[in-house]
Amino acid sequence: MKMTSRAHWEGSAPPTDSGADTTAQEIEQTLAQSRVSAEQRIALYRVWVVSAVGLLSLWPFLSGGSAFSFIVSSVYVVYSLGVLAWTRRRMPRRLGEVTLLVDLVSMAIFYMVLGRFDVSGESPRWTLNILPSLMMATLLSNFLRYSGRFAIASSGVAAVLFLTVMIAQRNFHPGQLSTVAILLLSGFIAASSGARARQNLDTFARLRLLRRYLPKVAVERVLEDPRAGMALGGRSVTVTLLATDLRGFTSMSEKLSPEEVVRQLNAYHATLLEQVERHGGTLDKFIGDGALVVFGFGAQDTPDADHGAAAALACARDMLEGLERLNGERAQAGLPPLRMGMGVHTGPVVAGNIGVPGVRLEFTVIGDAVNTAARLEGLTKEAGVPVLISAETVARLLGPVLRELPAMRVRGKDEAVRVFTLP
Repeated sequence: MKMTSRAHWEGSAPPTDSGADTTAQEIEQTLAQSRVSAEQRIALYRVWVVSAVGLLSLWPFLSGGSAFSFIVSSVYVVYSLGVLAWTRRRMPRRLGEVTLLVDLVSMAIFYMVLGRFDVSGESPRWTLNILPSLMMATLLSNFLRYSGRFAIASSGVAAVLFLTVMIAQRNFHPGQLSTVAILLLSGFIAASSGARARQNLDTFARLRLLRRYLPKVAVERVLEDPRAGMALGGRSVTVTLLATDLRGFTSMSEKLSPEEVVRQLNAYHATLLEQVERHGGTLDKFIGDGALVVFGFGAQDTPDADHGAAAALACARDMLEGLERLNGERAQAGLPPLRMGMGVHTGPVVAGNIGVPGVRLEFTVIGDAVNTAARLEGLTKEAGVPVLISAETVARLLGPVLRELPAMRVRGKDEAVRVFTLP
């Protein structure tokens, strides 16, 4: 099996490519789901607030005052319940913006005309005192949305409506400007909060998308610097490579249905991946029934770094143990056991992106070390052992004592190479 390290994603950094489009779609889908949940919560909060105001308006009516405020509050409770029911059945695109404007304008109109129905000819003082509080509570709903422009615009509308009502009912007073300033400030705070939330969702969606196609080290590069992480180029690093292959599965799969082939391969890969993650390896890619795992990406600058040799060896041991457990389960199901071969080698590689920006890029580990690991894996059949380890890897190990085998000829090498296996 020829091993080359390939991890795919479509597109690159410029906003016109398919990768950026896919990421943008993921972000918008995440935002849309969040907006639906937010509008449902806001609709519920509206019912609570309007119901509380309705109860407050009941007291003047029972005390012999006008029933107008209580009637209007009751109507608005019904409206709020209707909006809540609507959000749970469907979600019109502009429902949040429309309901917020309806809330603000309705408050202003209510307080402007309330005096005409009151015995005193003026709006009751208690209603004017809670007007800014109600407007502020309404504007706070923008914290759950992600539209910065609308947050600022709605706070401006609230400020204008509040000042209009105050002047019409009580004449202008400089103290009213402080409330106006607070209303305006809430809009900018909501806009900033929405921008931060959107940025967080952007990172989340990008991370979720990249993890589907890229190895962990590539994801970290992209998150640190999206354009540099998805640009052409690479760097030379020394790593330990673990190449694996499943023995005899091709002939075995000829007797199985396609669905059963995929099911058994998935169970096998899941067993391997559990150990790769446990030992901090980077799964480059599953290639059919084989895989290439890279260790040591994060230890390049450490003076005594083993470049992932110890982790790769421990992972190889645990992979074999995991395969034994899987074979136990297969035996109970009446399935034949699986056998695997592994080659472990440490050496320099070039890690980076190759391809055509905007069309296709691959995060790739290339070099003679990759080929050597793959060829050692192939030689396990000839050596009759499940794991072959190169002398370059063994030289970086301190603790384990390995069993040396007779030197073997490796394709591409002029001389026979020293090889080791597990004791």
